[in-house]
Amino acid sequence: MAINRFTVGPLKLILIGLVSLFISGAGLFSENSEELATDKNVKNTKPLAKIEGFRSAKFNMSMDQVKEAIYQDFRLSDEKIDSIKDPTEQTYSLAVTVEKLLPTFGKSRVMYVFDYKTKRLSQVNILMGHPVDTESKPEQIVDSGNLLGNHFFKKQYQEDGLLRHARLSDGSVLIFRGKDQTGRMALLRLSNPQPNAKKGDDLKISLTLSYINTISKCNSDCR
Repeated sequence: MAINRFTVGPLKLILIGLVSLFISGAGLFSENSEELATDKNVKNTKPLAKIEGFRSAKFNMSMDQVKEAIYQDFRLSDEKIDSIKDPTEQTYSLAVTVEKLLPTFGKSRVMYVFDYKTKRLSQVNILMGHPVDTESKPEQIVDSGNLLGNHFFKKQYQEDGLLRHARLSDGSVLIFRGKDQTGRMALLRLSNPQPNAKKGDDLKISLTLSYINTISKCNSDCR
């Protein structure tokens, strides 16, 4: 798969160029380097997407079950897992820092969010780039976005709410948003928290991937 490289330059050029980078780069979102993914082959010829959680951690798992999944996936035991309470949302989260979650990347932060009522896993957020990895470079972050975007566009999602390469009002780029047949959602966003950065500045770009369980009722899936 061909991956376009990201040239570090003025932030204005970066923000303007991000959308075209993801839209026009040959092979970024198709299975081979000679065919750009289209609405037709994205929506109609791919297998149905199934968004069930992240790796071994499945939606509606208890906190103890997610800890077991974290160990299974990353060999991280309890002392490496941070417990966090959000005073506003009244939710609890487990968070871990993972090395080389993607081959193109260094450190990532994975947060497992639990519903405040059911205490079951309802969302997983994965943050790459700043501030998790201060050594990350803009081209690494964009390469990771390309890699993940290609992964998502190999599957078929509901047409309702399906977005790709959308420029948001805050200057970030929504690389992908899609729902599987049950309504569970995956969302991938590239963000720039420095709207006034100048040429030569150390750009602190981040990439956020979220898996969201929009089915709030805890039924027979709960274990």
